[in-house]
Amino acid sequence: MKIFILRSSFQTDEFVRTEYADLIQRLENECHAEISIVGDENAETPTAQILPDAFMIATGGVENLFKRIWEVIDVEMTCSPLGHKTVTMIADGRNNSLAASLEILTYLENIGVEGKILHGTDNEIVSNLVERLGRASLLRGRIGLFGQPSDWLIASGVDREMLRQRYGIETIDIDLQRVKDGINATPQDKAAKVAQALLERAKAVKEPTNADMIEGAKVYLTLKKICAEERLNALTIRCFDIVTSCKTTSCLALALLNDEGIVAGCEGDMQSLISMYLAKRICGETAFMANPSQLTDQSSMLAHCTIPLSFCDETIVRSHFESGIGVAVQGLLPLTDYTLFKWGGPQLDRYFVAEAQAIETPYSDHFCRTQITLNVNLKPYLLQHSIGNHHVIIRGRHADEIECFMRSNGVLPSMQ
Repeated sequence: MKIFILRSSFQTDEFVRTEYADLIQRLENECHAEISIVGDENAETPTAQILPDAFMIATGGVENLFKRIWEVIDVEMTCSPLGHKTVTMIADGRNNSLAASLEILTYLENIGVEGKILHGTDNEIVSNLVERLGRASLLRGRIGLFGQPSDWLIASGVDREMLRQRYGIETIDIDLQRVKDGINATPQDKAAKVAQALLERAKAVKEPTNADMIEGAKVYLTLKKICAEERLNALTIRCFDIVTSCKTTSCLALALLNDEGIVAGCEGDMQSLISMYLAKRICGETAFMANPSQLTDQSSMLAHCTIPLSFCDETIVRSHFESGIGVAVQGLLPLTDYTLFKWGGPQLDRYFVAEAQAIETPYSDHFCRTQITLNVNLKPYLLQHSIGNHHVIIRGRHADEIECFMRSNGVLPSMQ
């Protein structure tokens, strides 16, 4: 969510951040808002060429400032997914903010643009903002696609233009050669520090050597550097190409990046990554991407070779299951409540969600390293109506939040 805060030339950015500290903090924390304070001196910068989700009117005397910003906005970008032009303004009344908002609202009406002022307490403003804009705006961000989806993912793509227009998610293609070059250029000593930190928190190390650990850490440092350079909120990577060409894995890198707030998924699977991304933005939770592996009428076991370390009670450092190469993570998970979720279809028009409890965290050499068994029968869904292979697991019970989001965006459950 992008919010422009408008202030007059009589005030400073520091004044605005101090005067509205509580409201700004709530907008940033609860609405995941990206705040830009705009004064006369920066009204026509490139950041003002796309309509933000809301304008916060911080002071009076900003009417002409708003008009100048409006005149450089790309008109096509003023349309919501439903095709309506709308402008949302926030004004709590302090510093003549409501008076300025009323003048701007009348200006918008005169040029045929719908406007709305959100006025009241901080609680009222935040709740009304979420209700008015819908939670779809919370997904806005940049996703990096490191290589193409894995060859076996023949039904896990997403319409990237739809993502941009409907949910404000920009997708960036990143050549895997950039990752390979970064791995080779990463200093040995920096990677050794990352490897040592992992060793100190792990319960045990099985197959990987110290050299394996350092190479896995180089992948992490490389991906982290590219994410910073490209301003990425999330990424998915064609990880098996790293296994075959670099003789290491991305499993450790994805685990650590997820812990640091960068949503990171495997195998170039966009639908699963978007599911993980929604879990983070809407539910506030880091997700575990996994393969359904064994099903009974009473339970379902899922497994994969990477998991956020913060998701686990304990971790064991392992090699990658299929290849026996590099570093993977075997997580030992708490027997608590979880939500199983998948948002899919090329147009993201279907979803599945179910709440369950973990009844076992087994281990078998026949499956990927981290394994969890949930007390839910997924046979009717998975064997007849499944949305792809990978699904995501979220700590806690979040079906209500997910279903609310899906209803507000016209997304239908996979089983009706």
